[in-house]
Amino acid sequence: MFMVSTALVSASAGVFEVRAQDAGTSPTTNAPRSISIPAQPLDAALRAFTRQTGWQVGYAAALVSGRTSAAVAGETDPLVALRALTAGSGIEIRVTGARTASLVAEGTIDEAAAAGTTVLEEITVSSSGGGVKLGTESAADTGTSTLSEGQISARAEGSDANGILRNLPNVQYQNDIDDDAGATDQTVIDLKPREVSISGARVYENNFILEGMEINTVTGSQERYGDEVLADRTITPPNADRVYGLHSQTVFVPAEFLTEATVIDSNASAKYGNFQGGVVSYKLEEAEKEKWKGHVSTDYTTSDWTSYNLGTKDGLNPKDVARNEYIKRRQAISVGGPLSDNLSVRLQYSRQDAVTDKDKAYRYTETDRIEQDSLNQFYRGQLKAETDLGDFTLEGAFTAYDQVWEHALWRNFRLNTETRSLASKLQHDYEFEDLDLGGVAISNLKLESKLTYGTSDTLNDMNANVAHAYMQAFRRSAANGGGLWESTELSDWCRTDTTVSQTICYDGATGDKQQGQDQFGWNEELTGDIWSGSFLIGTEFKHTKGHRRRPEDAIYYTAYTSLGQVPTSVTGFVCNTTEECSTEQFASSKGIDKAFDITAQVNTFATYAELEQDWDWFEIRAGARLTYDDYMENLDIAPRAVATWKPIEDLALTLGANRYYNAQSLAFAIRDQQPRRQNYIRVRSGATVGSTWSPAAITGNYTNSASDLETPYTDEVSISLSGVEPLFDGEWRLRFLDRQSKSQFASEAVGQSRFLTNNGSGAYQSFTAEYSKNLELQSAWGLDEALFNASITWSRNEVSNNSYFETDLEDEYVWYKNKSYTLAGFSVVTGNMDIPLRAQTGLSTKWLDNRLTLDLNANYNFGYTGVKNTDQNPIVIDGLSHEIYEDFDFDPTLTVDLAASYKVYEEEDRGMTVNLKVNNLFNEIGNATASANNPWVIGRTLWVGASAKF
Repeated sequence: MFMVSTALVSASAGVFEVRAQDAGTSPTTNAPRSISIPAQPLDAALRAFTRQTGWQVGYAAALVSGRTSAAVAGETDPLVALRALTAGSGIEIRVTGARTASLVAEGTIDEAAAAGTTVLEEITVSSSGGGVKLGTESAADTGTSTLSEGQISARAEGSDANGILRNLPNVQYQNDIDDDAGATDQTVIDLKPREVSISGARVYENNFILEGMEINTVTGSQERYGDEVLADRTITPPNADRVYGLHSQTVFVPAEFLTEATVIDSNASAKYGNFQGGVVSYKLEEAEKEKWKGHVSTDYTTSDWTSYNLGTKDGLNPKDVARNEYIKRRQAISVGGPLSDNLSVRLQYSRQDAVTDKDKAYRYTETDRIEQDSLNQFYRGQLKAETDLGDFTLEGAFTAYDQVWEHALWRNFRLNTETRSLASKLQHDYEFEDLDLGGVAISNLKLESKLTYGTSDTLNDMNANVAHAYMQAFRRSAANGGGLWESTELSDWCRTDTTVSQTICYDGATGDKQQGQDQFGWNEELTGDIWSGSFLIGTEFKHTKGHRRRPEDAIYYTAYTSLGQVPTSVTGFVCNTTEECSTEQFASSKGIDKAFDITAQVNTFATYAELEQDWDWFEIRAGARLTYDDYMENLDIAPRAVATWKPIEDLALTLGANRYYNAQSLAFAIRDQQPRRQNYIRVRSGATVGSTWSPAAITGNYTNSASDLETPYTDEVSISLSGVEPLFDGEWRLRFLDRQSKSQFASEAVGQSRFLTNNGSGAYQSFTAEYSKNLELQSAWGLDEALFNASITWSRNEVSNNSYFETDLEDEYVWYKNKSYTLAGFSVVTGNMDIPLRAQTGLSTKWLDNRLTLDLNANYNFGYTGVKNTDQNPIVIDGLSHEIYEDFDFDPTLTVDLAASYKVYEEEDRGMTVNLKVNNLFNEIGNATASANNPWVIGRTLWVGASAKF
């Protein structure tokens, strides 16, 4: 990785003419703008400066304490304004980057240098934003929103960082057409991150990035048919073709360590690829350079503090189903500090666990309740070194997730979904001196080199790979003598249910399965300021190897013939076989899921370049991203262009035209040629049972290859009008987004087989209005600070009905407007969790000298006409039963989340805080309904906890 860095360092010394420049003379840095800051305490003035300019300024708290700023007003550049603010204060400005500076006492730099020492002080970094920030310092980033501070607390769901993405414009997570939205024994302990749709794409078409490391499942998180639900509604064991517990992310990021979350839903830079939805970038706490610091936290909730609501359409509980009781706990610790003058470290660990229980079916003699639990653990380490050759970062994040499910209708069917994932990097950052290349000045020149390694495995660990459906009791027909036949072989663990005509007791399990990936990556990115703006050039290489396997054959003896089912003349079976045969019963049918081990790999090469120029009234960013992979063998060119016209101060009109290609995926490759279940039957000859099994229809293997297809892509056009309103100086933004998805994967039938094509398509449009304001207050009514944001979004989504989900006949079918869909495919057609019109607002406040923090976030879904199950009797189309769906008027809904914390003790770097979090404050359950099997819908939840810093 560092060969390129070393070569460029040498070249800069030996080839280029190096010309030192004042970092403050960069054209983009010194663009004049209107700055208005009255004379006030210097700390407050610096915060106003950073908000108005986008600069970051670092300083020791003691340095500005008690000092008053000068006033600044009029059209000026940021550096001149900063000098004016600090004039006469005995403070020197050290410009450290294009838009960054440090403040030090006069003479500090020279004295420290002369003494050969480093002065370590606690530094306050003042930067713009807070709560929700619209855009970045680049006018092209109209599709970017950044969350920080109180809005992370207000929006978080438990320990899940993805929860904070809720209610952002163009982010969808609600499913109003769900008619089985009730809580189950698994949903109450599910600690995996929330899946979200961004800008109309599917939940697995986003690019999640943690500290510069992509954490996406390349091997696919969606299966051919069925759903992820593990339920006790029927005696059917879990889908043998499915790997349970898959997620679109490999590493599960905890909210406790988040400092910033950036969401890009449109106008993404050319540096970002591998998505059709959006980009989500998480920043965590950095290694501490000044002194050792840390914090710990613990939180707790229980079903006793949860509001349960009957969510069935008639509001009844016909099966008298009990509510799912649970307990959830979470703990976190983060410690960081310097190991030497140039070496610092950050270590973090968090865990969240949940437990619930349920009853075993009556037919089993075991009376103890079934305990099920889950555990989500996160480990992270970061080591930073500042050297004369640049800055080095070694970092790794590891997720260990376990969730146990046990089938209540089986004797001992136990499934543990285990996920083990690692993301790691070795990064080198080098900043060159300013250059003059043939009269072209290049400043702020930086090279980022990165080696990455990631691995992820999801294992379905079962307690057996042989399963049985034993006959315990059978009510004989009159022809066979009548009466109730009962087995004597199973009586130690199985008993007869006299309320039914037959009792079948199920034993065993259906075997382990596994899916995972290993990925190596290399990245180089060069950035700098040139002419009236900046540039970036980058290249990437990734080698990904995926696997999917069943290590052993799994056998499910699906039916047994007992003495109760044959004439009384047969008093006992004669077994000429050792396979599942006794004098009382024998296995008459079985299904075999053959062992398999499928691997596939892909090498992906990408390069990108982008140039951004700003001429005061007009700004343009243009670039392209080229990608080639050796699996699909496609060269994909994704142009990116954004132009901004600024006719007057604090007003900008931005137009964008971009293309995004889907990530190179091994989802199809590792599912290609997976064996289907093969069924067999055998019959007795009189009382004799032999060893001969006759196969039913030959099922063969699944076919899923995408190697000869085009890469799916999305074309985007965006229009944005943004600025700063004159009354309160708040940021506002109006946006229209149009996306057309093309060459999407689809499945088409040819005879009895189905094949992937590029005939799928989609469209998404949205209009969004947003506002964000950092309110500057003079401690009115004890209120010290308030961060306010609001947005309203209209959106529409359409997807063709021949999507990849339409892949198997073993599914539920829907009839809507004279068209047939599978239930899975229909959920995509009807909007992929899309709510047409919704509004959100967030308010983060600090009171009583910052001791009390109150954070609110509210979401309002306007009423609309959608589609829902009519509950009419199904109709049969082409021999398949279809549920009937029709248009439906959905009610408006309002949900409010509240987070509160109070500092009970604080002294310098030490303190203790008590925390309270209420999700869904007003106990709103929305439009989704519950079934009779799972009638309870969770509304309001309450968390309590405490945290300490040291």
